[in-house]
Amino acid sequence: MPITFSSPICRVLAACGLALALAAPAFAQHDHKAHAHGRIELDVAVDAQRISLRMESPLHDLLGFERAPRSVAERGRVTALIERLRAADKLFVVDAAGECQLADATVEAPVLGLGGAATAASAAAPDAEAHADLVLTANFDCRKAAAAQHLDVRLFDAFPGVRTVAAQVAGPKGQGLTLLRKAAARLPLAGK
Repeated sequence: MPITFSSPICRVLAACGLALALAAPAFAQHDHKAHAHGRIELDVAVDAQRISLRMESPLHDLLGFERAPRSVAERGRVTALIERLRAADKLFVVDAAGECQLADATVEAPVLGLGGAATAASAAAPDAEAHADLVLTANFDCRKAAAAQHLDVRLFDAFPGVRTVAAQVAGPKGQGLTLLRKAAARLPLAGK
């Protein structure tokens, strides 16, 4: 018996297919953060004696390209970027009330050979311009982390390609999401 679009099975399958097609973008959004130029994602955790942060950024916003360096000048830009990020206490200034000092900072950017294997796409076509991200993880050891009221984010002056920082804070005083811009780059650490 031929199946027609008017058969009950086809109507159910068509409805399910349409529902899945409509829901697919919503599922994709929860799997990973979108790569959006000009926007940095920042997660901050405040514990009793530590403030930890994880910053994820399109490599282009920090470096001007999203691939392995091709020249001596580009390799120099990569080296300068890594040094600047490892001095995370200059880019993220914790309120003095927390009595914090930078403990460590690590940079991961597989396309630059930092913190993992290069992606299959960059290995297959090393000169191809593709989307690549950089992740900075920094930890501040503090005597009174909970006393720190804010974190001054100095990424806007350091990297002109950065337009917004979407910052999530979790700590003993609550959680919050703040969208920072150059004119308002102070991130509150205390609950609202």
